[in-house]
Amino acid sequence: MKRADRLIQIIELMRRERRPVTAAYMAEELEVTPRTIYRDMVTLTASGVPIDGEAGIGYVMGDGYHMPPMMFTEDELEALMLGMRMVQERADKDLAKAAKNLIGKISTSIPDDLSALFLNTDLYAPQFVKIKDETVSVADIRHALRHQFKIKITYADVKGDVTMRIVWPILMAHFYDNRNMVAWCEKREAFRSFRTERIQELEVLPEKYRPYRKSLIKKWAIENQIPELA
Repeated sequence: MKRADRLIQIIELMRRERRPVTAAYMAEELEVTPRTIYRDMVTLTASGVPIDGEAGIGYVMGDGYHMPPMMFTEDELEALMLGMRMVQERADKDLAKAAKNLIGKISTSIPDDLSALFLNTDLYAPQFVKIKDETVSVADIRHALRHQFKIKITYADVKGDVTMRIVWPILMAHFYDNRNMVAWCEKREAFRSFRTERIQELEVLPEKYRPYRKSLIKKWAIENQIPELA
């Protein structure tokens, strides 16, 4: 790997992490020695990159530093295209349209050779089974998720019993033929999963819930033994 490429990867790695990153951790990920990372840190700080920390403790990226936009590797572009194709196949129509628009924006913002590779990526995500029909707007659920609004729903369970609930949506899961909203249910005082095709009515309420969604996701993940989200 060229040193210039490695320096960019170090910056991206530090921006990705939300904690101090040790030289040993970066060295393992980039397949170099810690001594190489120490030298790279000296180079980056001398170039004006706001890095705080020291050897043996860890490094963090200071606020206000931005890299030039659209600096993608070939693997990253292929990952993006595969992800956008999956969104177009599995997400609701508004999110699918957003993915299509994003493809256009990315393709016109990168060099021509990379744009050709991006648009002609031979990685696909066909949806052979149709997502079950929904009567409510999934875009409204995503809006509530984004801003932590409570939702009032009329829901039919697997037995057909219908109840009205006020829930705190924390995440959406897209499965093979359905979508699930995970939420804290005020009625049950517990986390519950709601299949979107069984939601008969939905109203986004003006009231926001607390604590923050990330802490609720962590609590839900611990209860369900999902370590990558805990």
